Amino acid sequence: MKPNNFISGDELPLKQKINLETARINWYELQPYFARGSCIYVAPELDLVNIAHMIAADDSATIALLIHEGKISKVSDIMAQQYFDCNQPMWAVVVRPYVLIQPDNAIVRSK
Repeated sequence: MKPNNFISGDELPLKQKINLETARINWYELQPYFARGSCIYVAPELDLVNIAHMIAADDSATIALLIHEGKISKVSDIMAQQYFDCNQPMWAVVVRPYVLIQPDNAIVRSK
């Protein structure tokens, strides 16, 4: 018997579930996803959870505008090299088939 206040993962609202699945990870661990072409950069001024929710909810008009403005993009080779050089800490969340990443500029390490 479940306690009355217990909510399973399937019953959580999508935005809350995405928030719970967002985590910090270093670039070295993200390289396989970059190599597959599935890493999507989200500009630091955007809310990563909101963007993930928009993608999951298929808000294509808003996403297209943000892509046009350069605030969302595939991670370029140049960006990947910069992230590799300092093993950049990231905030990341999976919205299949993508891994959305946002640099955690509060912490930057050197190799």
